[in-house]
Amino acid sequence: MASLGHPALIARHRPFPVTHRAAERWLHHMQQALESTPDIDADSKIRMMNFFRHTAFFLVAGDELKSPNQQPLCKHGTSNQLPM
Repeated sequence: MASLGHPALIARHRPFPVTHRAAERWLHHMQQALESTPDIDADSKIRMMNFFRHTAFFLVAGDELKSPNQQPLCKHGTSNQLPM
């Protein structure tokens, strides 16, 4: 197992269900934390939230890969996979 980078991040979060809802909730808390920190300039806050958003949904995708037999559904209720 890698000790640095995205593979390690996925590995560290493997025991936890990382759903879209969990990612949104975490992002909400990160936004609140940044808003309550006046020492960080606005540009840095935007960059940090962009990084957090990328990371949160990267972990959601990694969580979905934990169950390879599970076929995620799109928002319309049909499989994302193309017919073979």
